[in-house]
Amino acid sequence: MDVYGPLRAALFVYEFLRLLVLIALFVVVHPLHETAAEGIFPYTVYVVPNALFPLMTYFLWIRLSVYKPYIALYMAGKTIGLVSIIGGCIFSFPALIHVPSIALTMDRLIAGVVLIVAALDGLTIFSGLMLNSKLKKLET
Repeated sequence: MDVYGPLRAALFVYEFLRLLVLIALFVVVHPLHETAAEGIFPYTVYVVPNALFPLMTYFLWIRLSVYKPYIALYMAGKTIGLVSIIGGCIFSFPALIHVPSIALTMDRLIAGVVLIVAALDGLTIFSGLMLNSKLKKLET
């Protein structure tokens, strides 16, 4: 019996929803920047690498025995993403202080969503560590 199936399915669903949230964030952020005359395309370039995470969790969900060496790669990518999100929040925090009140409300909403995504990314890193350690125990 596969006891890790629900965890892998939950990781896939989360990663898919996370990708949709990131795309939605860039669609919302796009009109806030007046210099973006090229359209939404330059912003979606930042989201495209994140499309690998749902794909990776999908493969882990359907064929864990074949793709379990990629759990470490998944956790490394999530860690890099988490560090970049935290770094982005740290560097954009001073800009949040000097904005008009209407834009400040939207920026706070966006920052809140980003922080929720960052917290859930930390949880997925923990889940990946847990899955990896349990699989190593089963092999020995």
